[in-house]
Amino acid sequence: MKIRQGFVTNSSSTSFIISMKDDLDKEGFIKGIGVEGPSPMSRIFEELYEAVEENKQDIMKYMKESRTAYGSVAEFLQEESYDEETIRIVEKLLAENRKVYYGKLHSDGYSAAEVYFCMESFLICEDDLYFNGKIGGW
Repeated sequence: MKIRQGFVTNSSSTSFIISMKDDLDKEGFIKGIGVEGPSPMSRIFEELYEAVEENKQDIMKYMKESRTAYGSVAEFLQEESYDEETIRIVEKLLAENRKVYYGKLHSDGYSAAEVYFCMESFLICEDDLYFNGKIGGW
């Protein structure tokens, strides 16, 4: 929980879904994003990884702990305004026994990377990494 003092502004969030072929770790994430070796951009994606790691939860656990009882992943994703293609991909990933995580990036996040990617729409759909941040709250 974040406690703010003084002036408080409205914040927004972007939902994301992420799944990696192997375990989700910083090295695999950075490589999956397409960053190879140290570069001026490396830190941005390291911060994005840290925000994802902080804000992600197994999608099935997220649904189970939700106030709404969902009958399926498809029902949950439809409620979250994801399109049919995304639903099909997520169901396929789960059928392949891949871990699928759901979370939100926040405009009042702790890093510039979280704030930036909260305001942007993005999609990486590769064999090793699926990262969908197409649903924003702006």
